[in-house]
Amino acid sequence: MGDPVGIGPEIIVKLAMDPARPHAPFFVIGDTGRLQRAADMLGVRPRIQAIDAPAQVPATVPPATLFVLQTGGPLPEDLAWGRIDARAGAACHAYIQRGIDLALAGEVAGLVTAPIHKEALRAAGCPHPGHTEMLAERSGTRDFAMMLANDELRVLLVSIHVPLQQAIAAVTPDNELRAIRLAHQACRAFGIARPRVAVAGLNPHAGENGLFGDEDRSVIIPAIAAARAEGIDANGPWPGDTVFMRARRGEFDVVVAQYHDQGLIPVKYLGVEQGVNITVGLPFVRTSVDHGTAFDIAGTGRADHASLACALRQAAAMVQAGRSGASGQAQRPDFIFMLTQQDKTIADARERLREVLAQGVRHVGFKDIGLPLPQLRELARDIRAGGARVYLEVVSLDEASEVASARAAVELGVDVLMGGTRPEAVLPVLRGSGIAYYPFPGRISGHPSVLSGPAEDIVASARRIAGLEGVHGLDLLAYRFRGDVPALIKAVCDAVDKPVVVAGSIDRSERIAAVLASGAAGFTVGTAAFEETFPAARPGLAAQLQAIQALVD
Repeated sequence: MGDPVGIGPEIIVKLAMDPARPHAPFFVIGDTGRLQRAADMLGVRPRIQAIDAPAQVPATVPPATLFVLQTGGPLPEDLAWGRIDARAGAACHAYIQRGIDLALAGEVAGLVTAPIHKEALRAAGCPHPGHTEMLAERSGTRDFAMMLANDELRVLLVSIHVPLQQAIAAVTPDNELRAIRLAHQACRAFGIARPRVAVAGLNPHAGENGLFGDEDRSVIIPAIAAARAEGIDANGPWPGDTVFMRARRGEFDVVVAQYHDQGLIPVKYLGVEQGVNITVGLPFVRTSVDHGTAFDIAGTGRADHASLACALRQAAAMVQAGRSGASGQAQRPDFIFMLTQQDKTIADARERLREVLAQGVRHVGFKDIGLPLPQLRELARDIRAGGARVYLEVVSLDEASEVASARAAVELGVDVLMGGTRPEAVLPVLRGSGIAYYPFPGRISGHPSVLSGPAEDIVASARRIAGLEGVHGLDLLAYRFRGDVPALIKAVCDAVDKPVVVAGSIDRSERIAAVLASGAAGFTVGTAAFEETFPAARPGLAAQLQAIQALVD
């Protein structure tokens, strides 16, 4: 329940009364009287029912209902809203301890915590500066970290509640590697099969090769190398003034920030009400609101319960992802729709894009041939304006054309550059652009492009290219290969620790099923949808897109 004189009781009652609340069974560890007082203050009448054990909570919690596990004696009536009180601090400490006991005993799947007041905890004799440290100590967890997340950004901190001078001193090889590992682990818990971990630099411009401080070069870079040697897709250090923007655009799944404010400012700027605080490394799921006790508005009815709803939803998703992972279910791949036919961008791409976006497609690409650069620039702008990620796939077969296409990708500001066979020539062009790069493995020839050579050579090529710094994934032209395509996809996915997007002539449901079974991160469809090769309820592109999305779901 959090601090009983803060906004915790109020936002819990509001969550119970919200018909759109997450459909996850939950109960409150706290005080029935305080929750009733919050309900009276709000002028609502939830059903507040005391329970003796978590097992008494039904799988579906009825609307406007709060099940409460009373912990400690009833709180005194004279506890005033919004005032630091040792009695309130002692109560919220007891609530947290009870929750930890239940989680460690396996009686609950996870904990969602309301805000606590650190001064009240200290007044009650609690030595911990916050939830995170308390949870870690009680659970015997040595390697843990705080992560803040919302729908646009995930950030994990190397250090948490320490003065800035101590935070700088905490930038050590061991701490950096631990944070990278935990960021990778957390993303896996979210259901991301191959997390992309970006590491923010400590100094301006990530040290500028030692010009503005040596920690980035001497400490962070070796830690990243060690993580990569363990199979983690970590890279950086990236300047702190741009890495969060790049992650928000979809280039990275998580950013490791070097200290508290470096990481929390960008997340909270995007909206405190949508943020979730996650403790990574614990033996159970724990999420929390991304705000404090708000003593200034406690007891006024003005608190927003949105962050609490997000925290409950996130906890439920993490629990479900953990169960799915244990049962071997594959991660859902991204469906990338290409506005192309016969390896060329279609002439009416901008007009057809509106139809694509209307179907909820959020990964849209085109080729580097078929339309002049000014029209491609407008197309990229329209895709981004529609809330989708922008992909450009290279068709060029000679080095000069491929480099020119990479320069065009930078000029267009795409999110992902796919294809091409000369990463050593392209990588210098892309450096610092924020564009994710997915080149072709294997030997590519002809137009339309064909993937040729023995499968073992293609796998070896995939390993080599995936190991290059600056390569974020692979564009596998699997369905232009004459051989056992499902086996090839699986072999490449198993051989590399980076995302694999499957391309080629994906024109039937069986081929999408093979992608789903392989563990690939995504797949592209273009010509087949325009030619309406997928069984659909009605004619037209919209129905084709719906049919493809149904196969993925």
